[in-house]
Amino acid sequence: MIASGKARTLLYRDLVAPHPRDSVSSRHRPTISSAEKMPTCPKCRTVYPEGVAKCGHDGETLLPDAAFAGVDPDLTPGITVGEYEIERKLGEGGFGSVYAGVHPLIGKRVAVKVLNREYSSNPQMVSRFIAEARAVNQIQHQNIIDIFAFGSLPDKRQYYVMELLEGVPFDEFIQSRGRLSPEEAIPILRQVARALDAAHAKEIVHRDLKPENIYIAFDSEGKPTPKLLDFGIAKLLGDTTSGHKTNTGAPIGTPYYMSPEQCRGTGVDHRTDIYSFGVMCFEVLSGQRPFVSDQMLTLMLKHINEPAPALSAVCGLPAELDAPIQRMMAKDAADRPQTVSMALEELAAAAQGAGLSVTVSPLSGGGHAMPTPRLGELSRTELDTEQMSPSIQHHLQKAAGASTQAPLAVDTGSPKKSSRLALFAAAGVLLLGGIGAGVFLLRSGAPAVTPDHLAETASPPTSSSPAAPPASASEDRAASTGAPPSAEAPVAPQPTSVRFTIDSKPKDVEAFLEGKKVGSTADGVELPFGDEEVEVEFQAPGYLAKKVHVKPKAGGVIAVSLVKIVQRVPVKKKANGGGDLENPF
Repeated sequence: MIASGKARTLLYRDLVAPHPRDSVSSRHRPTISSAEKMPTCPKCRTVYPEGVAKCGHDGETLLPDAAFAGVDPDLTPGITVGEYEIERKLGEGGFGSVYAGVHPLIGKRVAVKVLNREYSSNPQMVSRFIAEARAVNQIQHQNIIDIFAFGSLPDKRQYYVMELLEGVPFDEFIQSRGRLSPEEAIPILRQVARALDAAHAKEIVHRDLKPENIYIAFDSEGKPTPKLLDFGIAKLLGDTTSGHKTNTGAPIGTPYYMSPEQCRGTGVDHRTDIYSFGVMCFEVLSGQRPFVSDQMLTLMLKHINEPAPALSAVCGLPAELDAPIQRMMAKDAADRPQTVSMALEELAAAAQGAGLSVTVSPLSGGGHAMPTPRLGELSRTELDTEQMSPSIQHHLQKAAGASTQAPLAVDTGSPKKSSRLALFAAAGVLLLGGIGAGVFLLRSGAPAVTPDHLAETASPPTSSSPAAPPASASEDRAASTGAPPSAEAPVAPQPTSVRFTIDSKPKDVEAFLEGKKVGSTADGVELPFGDEEVEVEFQAPGYLAKKVHVKPKAGGVIAVSLVKIVQRVPVKKKANGGGDLENPF
């Protein structure tokens, strides 16, 4: 009788992944066809040579391997898959299992996703499995999970190797908090938006966007970094050669997040992801989905026919946040924002306009980024505002008239009326008069103009009257006091510091500026006066640190909510019907 431990190690390794140091000759290694007939233990699944009747490990009577059709053996720790050694099983679902692995030489830790044998024999499922790996490698974005190896086991099960994430699924992250504040949610959603825009730039539509398909990893500083998962049903636009097909007219996706065009089973493009992104924004900020029903058909009809509810009516957030989310969830795809990042920044601008401590970022990345003029060149840049909301268009028009150093030329030759704004400026104007918020003429290396500056610009002159010459500071003061302008008019001294009150969760938060403590919840925060934003980091024991951008020009209240650090123990769980293609972790 062969020693049970040795039989388990060598024979199972021969079946799954032969190693050069194994003592078993290659001519005696079973092929898949012969392995199906070989005696196998029904309890521990150890495979034995022909002629062995009982398992040397637990004494069970051996059965032909064919008796276990549809029941896939787990990959045991220590076996090799491709270049990686399996360490442990992370979880399983309806479509397969995921394992933790490590490269034995360089120590790189990975996750190995294995498709069940039942689905590995299904050409459509294999095509979808390959499409997921292909899609993420076409996009190559830091907020999309990286898949870098693909292959099949000796028993014909397909697998791919991806980066191993340490963190928590986004849906669980939301559930643990109830809902996220705009200050917490928008930085996370901004990264997801940029990942989706990168996919859309490669003509790839995700089609199954939802919190379950986003994983929140944490960097060394505790900053949350979302990773977009599951491109298994992604649509490669214009790809007629791919074997990855879906039934014509069949709705694909998760009903809670499906766009009206998905629900109707009609053609989709990148704007279907924008709708799903809007649904997800609603859920993240309110803690509930905009449309719910126990019946799938009823739920899909709601997406098609019912207007999106107002966020403010559901959770009490400022009403300014209603319009951006409702625009993302417009029934007609043509009425939605042009890109996901544009949609997100409209939401951020609305939150900032409502007095929330939210930073608005310049639109960049994806397939719709505007070129940045080079240093010193006289440039004319056109900004397509047709897809922007009326409030954003108003701010841009307002900004266009705000420059007091040189007139701005508006392109009236375009058939799109005012939808294309052409702005002229010289390099000297930028140095003398500053950069107007709507002037998208940026020197190389200069900070990009963000929508939060728009509110600070002057109103534009009316088109019926010529622009007045710029007034000096003394003339401005004279106009407000009724006194004649005077070069000797007294100037009020600028404050040296600005004081803020902290509204924090938890209540004992400390504030740091460039590593130096500048305040706390109890004492408030005192910052040096200035026009430029500064980055203040808030810390509390047992919580993840959070950085907030503050403009120390006028005092106010800084609202900050920290995420509690929870020690999570990996739990093996089975997905309910969705399968691990929806969430491989």
